[in-house]
Amino acid sequence: MPVERKDTKQLLTESVKQLAVKKTINKIHVADITRNCSMSKSNFYHHFADKYELISYIINKAVDEKVPDKHMSLQEFISQVLDILEDESQFYSNVLSNTLVDYPHHAFFHESLDSKIKEFIVRNCMTIKPDRQLDLILHVYLAGVTAAMCSHVINHRKSREELMNAFVIAIPDSLRPYIHTDSMA
Repeated sequence: MPVERKDTKQLLTESVKQLAVKKTINKIHVADITRNCSMSKSNFYHHFADKYELISYIINKAVDEKVPDKHMSLQEFISQVLDILEDESQFYSNVLSNTLVDYPHHAFFHESLDSKIKEFIVRNCMTIKPDRQLDLILHVYLAGVTAAMCSHVINHRKSREELMNAFVIAIPDSLRPYIHTDSMA
C-alpha cells in the first residue's frame, strides 16, 4: 500500500490538532505547531498569518469537504455543521473555551463560521439572494445561531432537536419566506 503524501496545510492541521489534545489552544504557539511536524516557521507563515487563520482554515475545509453543496433545509445544513463540530468536539471545545482572552472578542472563529454558514445558506437554503437589508438581518440572525452552536459544542445543555427548533423559531419574519426549513412535525 503506497504511503500517502501530505501537503503542508494538512501537516499543520494534524499538528495543531495533536497539540490541542495536550495543551490549550491559547498556550500553543506557531513554533510548537511547526516543531511538532518538523517544519520551519517560515513555511507556516507562507500559508497562514497566525494560528487563528490555521484554525479558521480547518473549519472551512471541514465544511467544504463534509457538507454537500446541494439544496437543503436550514436544519439539514446546521446538523451537518454540528456533526463536524461534535466529531472533533475536543479540538473545537478547546478552541472555543481557550481563545476568548487571547484574541479580541473571539471573533476569528465566529467570523469564519458565520461567513461559511452564511455563504452556504444563501447558496443552498434560500430562494433568493438577499438584498442589503436582508443581508444585514441574515448576518445578525446567524451571529446568534453560531453562538448557540458553539455553546452547544462546549456545554451540550440542549438537545439537537431543541436547538433546531429554536433556530427555526428565531428566523426573523423578514427572512422566513426565503429560508427553506423542514417541517418540524
